[in-house]
Amino acid sequence: MAEKLVKTHCGRFDHGGCGFVVLVRDGRLEQIRADKDDPYSKGYCCQKGLAAIERAYHPDRLELPLLRKGERGAGQWEQVSWERALDILAGEFRDAIGKGGPESVAFCQGAPKGLEFFILLRLANLLNTPNVGASQHVCHMPREQTALATCGFFPVPDYEAPTGCILLWGSDPVRTNEEGVLGGRFLDALRHGAKLIVVDPVRTDAARNARIWLQIRPGTDDLLAAGLLHVITTENLFDREFVEKWTSGFPELREAVRPFPPSVVAAGTGLSEDRIIEAARLYANSAPAMLHWGNAIEHSPNSSQTCRALVLLMALTGNLEVPGGNVKTELPNVMRPAELICLKKFPGRADKLLNRHHGIMPRLLTVPNWLLFRSILEQAPYPIKCLYMQGTNPLISCSGAQEVNRALRNLHFLAVSDIFMTPSASLADLVLPAATHLEFNDIGHYGLPHGHIFARPGAVDPAGSAWPDIKILNEWGKRMGLDQYFWDTEQEMLEEVLKPSGITYQEFAEQGMLSGKSRYYSYLEKGFATPSGKVELYSSLFEGWGYQPLPAVGPHAEVDAEFPFLLTTRKPRYFFHSGYRQIKRLRDRDPSPKIMIHPEAAGRLGISEGQAVRIQTKFGSIVQFAEISKAIDPGVVVADFGWWFPEKQEEGFAWTESNINCITSSNGPKDPVLGTVQLRAIPCRLESVS
Repeated sequence: MAEKLVKTHCGRFDHGGCGFVVLVRDGRLEQIRADKDDPYSKGYCCQKGLAAIERAYHPDRLELPLLRKGERGAGQWEQVSWERALDILAGEFRDAIGKGGPESVAFCQGAPKGLEFFILLRLANLLNTPNVGASQHVCHMPREQTALATCGFFPVPDYEAPTGCILLWGSDPVRTNEEGVLGGRFLDALRHGAKLIVVDPVRTDAARNARIWLQIRPGTDDLLAAGLLHVITTENLFDREFVEKWTSGFPELREAVRPFPPSVVAAGTGLSEDRIIEAARLYANSAPAMLHWGNAIEHSPNSSQTCRALVLLMALTGNLEVPGGNVKTELPNVMRPAELICLKKFPGRADKLLNRHHGIMPRLLTVPNWLLFRSILEQAPYPIKCLYMQGTNPLISCSGAQEVNRALRNLHFLAVSDIFMTPSASLADLVLPAATHLEFNDIGHYGLPHGHIFARPGAVDPAGSAWPDIKILNEWGKRMGLDQYFWDTEQEMLEEVLKPSGITYQEFAEQGMLSGKSRYYSYLEKGFATPSGKVELYSSLFEGWGYQPLPAVGPHAEVDAEFPFLLTTRKPRYFFHSGYRQIKRLRDRDPSPKIMIHPEAAGRLGISEGQAVRIQTKFGSIVQFAEISKAIDPGVVVADFGWWFPEKQEEGFAWTESNINCITSSNGPKDPVLGTVQLRAIPCRLESVS
């Protein structure tokens, strides 16, 4: 009996980061355990990662390419070889480009898991197509792009050094391990004495243990940020030396936040004046202090101003680039992302983006996915005929699900790569079986601004005839006549990415991770990477692009007699976005979609624990099951995101039954900078369902 142990890292659940030790017996996965010797995760691992074996050997996994037979969405398929599948894929895209130009084809990506997103961008850029749809407008880019414009880098919470205070805003790291900022590192900081402020409408475990919990009204983060800036500037709590030497626009900022004293902010956010003042003083006086911000702040039409205001909080208090604050990191010495995606091979890219057509910041690598689907429906500003999607399930994860459904059905040709059949994949003409992260060599956390990458060596061969996404794209690229830009094997791809570091992939796998330089106070040498060389409290870049250069607030959603509750959402702990509801180990822990309702509201409506509840917004209705809890305000409800039912395949996976994006829309207000739509703070009403 042949056995081996393989050290690797998690993937396919966010960008990865937790170290694994995988036992392989006779070529099969037998056991996964957290790697106590991993230098980053240090033995920390969540249930999602430990479920990887059940996912790999699940009977519903896709194992052969499938070609649609019959009506779109009817579930009738013919198994085909990879040769035929790639010929069809390349042929359809070549045909569309020949007739309508590169703008007639498009790509769509879910949350990046490894190198596959960058190889997708490489193929798109080499084809000169500007249409790569993704969720960046509601995931990471509002924080990253506004920070780049303000201070020239993305400020990462520094868990490597002791900190006096953590301002945890819109994040629940123990549940989500968002972007590789692992919950274990957050808990370690608390154990070492960091004081905690939590901004969250839900009394999470972190909120229960916080020195200050700010139970904010959903969607009013911009107002609270302006209020904290008001207190810090009026009470002179700012770092005077840093502000005078290293910022520009302080007088303008002070004037801009003058209209937001604690009394005004309290009325809009549902907080008390005392708590607002107390939080501002604690954060400002705790040097060093870090601001750990999460994805939740990027889900409203004022996300860019919210995120920029939070960068200003870091700057005013002198917590940028200091140990235990928010720091600048550098990628390890590997191939730069711009080189990997062949950005220079598409010189007119920014001008051709759909973003430019709609006035959205053209610096993004992708198009907001709602905008891509809108363009497919309207065939404007040009017709889009073919779409390739990988690692994404937009019928569930994208706002305005009914519009997405119409767009996917409106395509001439749709191809999807995934591990399982999903509601979105069921509408495809061609479905390609993707390998799981334990079945191929990959590099995790590449291209993200956290200063490290993780080795993800595969442990076993892919199930059936599944291929890694990077292999699909590599072989497809060669079939498009781009042989000189792709590799003979995916292993050569990995070696080329690592080449500047001077180590091989095997050596990388033995090390486990590579980290870039971590330096503090680098601005003392070169200043900040902004036009002025300083942190721009008044943003010259925003002003030049035609956007508001100072923090702006609102408007905010209002409830009324017809829709008396404010709806926000949460990502269930045991799933990643819309993924893995078919895995028994996880589904047993969270079997059905739930909506959290305060006991007072539930009693008034006659709703009991576990009862089916209809959630109605002006865009539609869905059904979830009541979870009665005092962890929220009586006027707020919190619904689960990402639900569909793999066991109901004959009913189209019941994708409209509990899917939160059936009651969101892309037709409402949008962030003028990044195109963010309203995914939280939506007025709704509830009724019990028999």
